Amino acid sequence: MTTWAFLTVVALATAALAQQQEYPTNTKYENFNTDSIIANERILLGYYKCVMDKGPCTKDGKNFKRVLPLTITTACSHCSPKQKTVVRRLLLGIRAKSEARFMEMLDKYDPGRLNRPALFTFLANGN
Repeated sequence: MTTWAFLTVVALATAALAQQQEYPTNTKYENFNTDSIIANERILLGYYKCVMDKGPCTKDGKNFKRVLPLTITTACSHCSPKQKTVVRRLLLGIRAKSEARFMEMLDKYDPGRLNRPALFTFLANGN
C-alpha cells in the first residue's frame, strides 16, 4: 500500500505542475480525487513503479514521471492554488503510506537534497 500511495502522489504532483506550466488553462488535474488514488493500493503501486523506473507506465504515469522532477525541485511553485492542494494531498498521502518510499522518490529526483527544505515547508503549510 505504501508503494501505491507514494507513486500516486508523486505522479499527480508532477502532472499538476506540468499541466500548469505548459497549459496554464488546463484544469485536468485540479479536481483530481486524491483520496481514491491513495486508497487504491494497486493503482498507487503502479504509479510508484513507473516514476521509479521499476515497472511499466500508463499514459498518465508517463506524464507524471515527466513533470515530477520540476514539481519536487520547485515545491510546486508553478502550480495553481487548486493544483497545489492536489499535489500536497498526494505527497502527504504517499508519505503517510510509506516514509521509506517517499524518501526514495525524493532521493531520485532531488539527489543533492537542495530543494528539500522548500518542499517540506510546502508540505507543512501549503506555501
